Amino acid sequence: MRILQQIDLGIRPGELCALVGPSGAGKSTLIKVLLGLRDPNRGTVALGGRPVGDSGPIGYVPQDDALHSTLTVRQALDFSAQLRLPHLDAKARTQRLEEVCLQVGLDQRLDLKIKKLSGGQRKRVSVALELLTKPPVLILDEPTSGLDPGLEARMMELFAGLAASGRSVLVATHAMQSLEKCHAMILLVGGHLAWYGRPRDALTWFRAERFEDIFHQLPKMKPEAWGRRYMRSPEREAFSRRAGPALPVSATAPVAAEGSARAPGAASPPAPSSPVPVSTAPTAPASPEADTDCAQPSDGESSEAEGIDAQLAALKARLGGSDS
Repeated sequence: MRILQQIDLGIRPGELCALVGPSGAGKSTLIKVLLGLRDPNRGTVALGGRPVGDSGPIGYVPQDDALHSTLTVRQALDFSAQLRLPHLDAKARTQRLEEVCLQVGLDQRLDLKIKKLSGGQRKRVSVALELLTKPPVLILDEPTSGLDPGLEARMMELFAGLAASGRSVLVATHAMQSLEKCHAMILLVGGHLAWYGRPRDALTWFRAERFEDIFHQLPKMKPEAWGRRYMRSPEREAFSRRAGPALPVSATAPVAAEGSARAPGAASPPAPSSPVPVSTAPTAPASPEADTDCAQPSDGESSEAEGIDAQLAALKARLGGSDS
């Protein structure tokens, strides 16, 4: 059984793109294909014209944050930097983690324990972890899930800022409030590409007054009919020839995907090729929504932090690595 059918799209550097669709539409599968975790049975995935494995780092922020709550933001980022950037010495690591915290608006929260952060700030920590390696592509899976509308809007503004630096940023979301902040919107229905274009133009395409109303229109046609209608449309052709946003000097090529993917157990397809942009991220304002009290660690918390340090030291010893 094919999960994705005739997906043909390209995300340019500097673009913030929303990935939306009903449950079971194929959003998670498309993300896995873009990350190189699933191979399409036909077609290619390109990041900067190169295969995913050869294209450099891709940032991925899952829906559920995987953070050590008893560590401070600084400790969590430094721990990750030692594993991901072993060539950096302590001074360079500190500089890098302070840079990414400034980018995501956590520069005033570096020494606050993660458990004292709000939900929005914890998500910013997850984003900061991925920015350590300066990935030209950032993919986020439901990053605003569970946030109130105000925080959701601020997070989308953050992602728009990260895209403006030259990254290709893809955000899977069910929140309709901030779609107009995006340069593009991918709408999947039953594995078919029902729309890929500017969010505002989708309202006209689906004859809807609000983005939420689009979902009421989808049952009126079969998924394959929506896919055929879009693939044959002049709107698709026009959007594929669009000029990308103005970019910083460091930005390069777009993310592109073309083809289809099979469910697990299908015949093994050829390896995909993959594309990627390069950039630095802009600064974002410090978020005010947190308890600024920074309690001293309890004995249990100190032990956990020391245990993590010991694990890291043992790992580096086995690998023969060093801080420089």
